[in-house]
Amino acid sequence: MKIDCFTHVMPQAYADALQQEVGGYGELAKLHKAMPALFDMDLRIASMDRLGIDQQVITLAAPPVEVVAKDPELAAKLAAIANDGIAEMANRDPDRFIPVGNIAMNNMSVAVAETRRCIEQLGMKGMLIYSSDRRRAIDTDRFMPFYDLMADYDLPIWIHPAREPDVPDYIDEDVSEYVIWQVFGWPYETTAAMTRLVFSGVFDRHPDIKFITHHAGAMAPFFDKRIESVYPLFTSANPKLREQVESMDEPVLNYFKKFYGDTALMGSVGGLTNALAFFGSDHLLFGTDAPFDLQGGDQFTVDTVTSIEALPASDKAKQEIYSENLRRMLRLDSR
Repeated sequence: MKIDCFTHVMPQAYADALQQEVGGYGELAKLHKAMPALFDMDLRIASMDRLGIDQQVITLAAPPVEVVAKDPELAAKLAAIANDGIAEMANRDPDRFIPVGNIAMNNMSVAVAETRRCIEQLGMKGMLIYSSDRRRAIDTDRFMPFYDLMADYDLPIWIHPAREPDVPDYIDEDVSEYVIWQVFGWPYETTAAMTRLVFSGVFDRHPDIKFITHHAGAMAPFFDKRIESVYPLFTSANPKLREQVESMDEPVLNYFKKFYGDTALMGSVGGLTNALAFFGSDHLLFGTDAPFDLQGGDQFTVDTVTSIEALPASDKAKQEIYSENLRRMLRLDSR
């Protein structure tokens, strides 16, 4: 059995609302129009049948709602429209699609209520957040009630990277050139968000809280020894950091391993082998990032399955990755 834990959709009603309320969403809208599988669930089902995918988790495609709707009330309204649309798309075939909600991160006072609505009324199995709220950290006090609630529900929080082209890489430039903002910026942003959550104390308060990181935990698996070695170096010279590290229940590196990583590395066997060594098969989840390739998701799906099959892992471990871990996390009924 194969369950894709990280795919994307764009409800048409939400796209229409963005156009009406804020004049659309720029270059990404053009990209989305070239990907009909973002909108058409019949195309998704056909692709899943072709490729042997039993179920897909569907999450809202970028951009983050708070980036395009800077007014908090409008952002919350649009997030609710998106959630209604995601639920409707999942209901096209509830046996194949697992819906995940989203929140307006610039309106956390409404986000808790919207999360309750998503899970208790719309039947969603978790919530998606971004690695930052318009360049603001996600470990501040205003986010804690949301994390507390998700820990109470014992359902996962999906983390998607966020960084826009207008964030330059150098101070004498106005934009990020050569798609650095996405190709390399997104893994950095995910890793930065993971680090802030590690030091926030949220894992000590909620030992069983679950975060699913896109793209196999980003930089953390590759830089595990750097994490392990450099923090002791800096704590020796930084009393504030030393006090914080000493207050934590476990070594810093252990907290990074509490995250879950998906397999959305576009078929990189080396990268996925590294992620497996870091997370273990019990914290790795089959995910493809469909349909964001040139074949409506087929390319990433085929390449991801091929990379999993190439892993130095047992058939049992691979089945954990393909479906068993996610089924346990989401408490899915036997099929």
